Amino acid sequence: MQSFESHGVVDEAQALKYFMYLSSVSAPVLRGGGGGGGGDCKVEGSSDSGGGEGSLEDITRRLEALEAKLLGSLDPGTRKTHEFALGKEGACVGRVFKDVKEKKCYSAAWKWVPSEYYGWDLEKRRSCLGAHNVEQLCKAMLMENKSHHEGGGDNRLNSRFYLVVVQYSATISQKKLEGEVRGLLPVEKRLTAKDYSFSVAKEADSDKRTGFKHNSVSPFGLATDVPIILDEAVSTLDVPFFWMGGGHVDLKLGMSVKDFVGTTNCAVLDVSEARAGMKK
Repeated sequence: MQSFESHGVVDEAQALKYFMYLSSVSAPVLRGGGGGGGGDCKVEGSSDSGGGEGSLEDITRRLEALEAKLLGSLDPGTRKTHEFALGKEGACVGRVFKDVKEKKCYSAAWKWVPSEYYGWDLEKRRSCLGAHNVEQLCKAMLMENKSHHEGGGDNRLNSRFYLVVVQYSATISQKKLEGEVRGLLPVEKRLTAKDYSFSVAKEADSDKRTGFKHNSVSPFGLATDVPIILDEAVSTLDVPFFWMGGGHVDLKLGMSVKDFVGTTNCAVLDVSEARAGMKK
C-alpha cells in the first residue's frame, strides 16, 4: 500500500498541488476511492524513483503545463473557480487534504463539480459524482444547543455545538437530536430535557468554528475541535461509501463509512427523518 509521502508530498502546499494534479481529468487516475469504497491509494502510471517520471518535480512541471492548458479552455466562471481554489479557498482545501492524508483515509476520493451543481436535483448530482444512489450524498451542518447548560460542562458528551453529517435525502430531527445527545451522558449526570434545544447554528458561528463557508463545510480540516455526529442512516448504507463537502463549494470528498468512523471519533446516532418520498 502506497502512502502520499511515497510520491514526495511533504507539506500542505505540495499536497494541494499534488491533489489538484490528481483531480484533473487529464492526470493519472487516483485509485482507492470512486463510488464504491475502499482500496489502496496509488497513482496509475507513476514511478517512485526520484527526479524521474512520477517524481514530485515531474508532477509539478506537468501540473503547471496542464493548468495553463486547462484554464485556457474553461469558460470564465469555471476558470475563476479553479484559479480561486489555489488562492484563499485553496487554503481550506489544503486543510482538508492534509487532515485526510494524516489520518490515512485511503478510501478518499475527490471530485470537482460544476458551479451549477447545487441547482441540480439529487439524481443529477448522483450521476455527476458516480454514486450508486442518492442516499450516498451527504452534508455537514453545524447545530447549536441554544439551551446549553454550562454547569454540565462543555465537552464531547455535552457540547454547545455539534457537526452533524446527514443525507440530503433526510432532514435532521430536532427531537431525535436532543434525545440522542442527552443520552450521551451517564444517567447520574444526565441533564433535563429543558437543557436541550438544537437548531442550525448562525452562519457566522459556522464559519468561525468550522473554518468553511456555506456548502463547503467538511468534517475534515475543521478550524476548531467540534464533536462530530454521523447519522445512523449513513452508517448502514447498502454501499458503505458516501460523499460530503471537501472544503470548497465545488469540491466533494468521498469516503468509506469505515474510514470516516475510524478516524473522526464521531458518535453514530439516529438523528434524522426521511424527506417525503425518500426512504430512510
